[in-house]
Formats: sequence, C-alpha cells, structure tokens
Amino acid sequence: MSAYDASMKRREKRITMPLLVRIWGLDSDGRVFSQNARTLDITASGARLYGVTVGLDPGFNVGLQCGELKGRFQVAWVGKNGTSQEGQLGLRAVETGIWGVPLPKAPEEDFYDWFEQQYSSPKL
Repeated sequence: MSAYDASMKRREKRITMPLLVRIWGLDSDGRVFSQNARTLDITASGARLYGVTVGLDPGFNVGLQCGELKGRFQVAWVGKNGTSQEGQLGLRAVETGIWGVPLPKAPEEDFYDWFEQQYSSPKL
C-alpha cells in the first residue's frame, strides 16, 4: 500500500502542529518515565510525536500533557530504530482527545525548516 493509499483511508485530517508536550507512564521495562517531546502532527483523537527516547510498545497507555491540557493515549505504533521514523510515536486517544478544539495551522515552511535543521543532519 502506498503512502497515498494510506492517506486516503484516514478517518481524520492531520494538522501539522509542532507543539511541546510531556509524555509519561511506564516504559517497556516497567519503569516510570516522564519526558518532553514534540508533535509532528495531530488529529482530533491522536498525535504523532518525535523526540521520544523511552522504550514503548504498541498498546501501552501513556499520559500526555500540552500546556494545561492532559489526556490518556494508547501507543498505536513506534518508529523503528535506524529508520527515518526512529524516535517517533503514534498515539490514539483512550478518552476524549485533548485536541478537540479548533487549532490554527502552523506555518509549514517555518516548521519544516526547523525540523530539517534539527533532525536531517547526519548523526555521529
């Protein structure tokens, strides 16, 4: 299935929205964690994060906070190490999503310039 086919089957529109968030819960080893990450994009009931360094598996429940908004999410997928999705995480809301309010669209060119500077440089 191509990326185009996958995007045609999405139930919700993704909004490019770089937001600083905090994610917490239990990692794959059963240890409590709390770390900052950023969203790549969001939907009314989910988010795609990057900068996640803790070991998580699909099906895990985590807490997510953005400003004063908090919600519980389930890990839908985890980017594989050594790929362009390393450090990324797909989340699906367990309860009413915290993004259920209209949000302005971020200027994509600013975000993509910043993202490229942060994550496209070769890792040493």
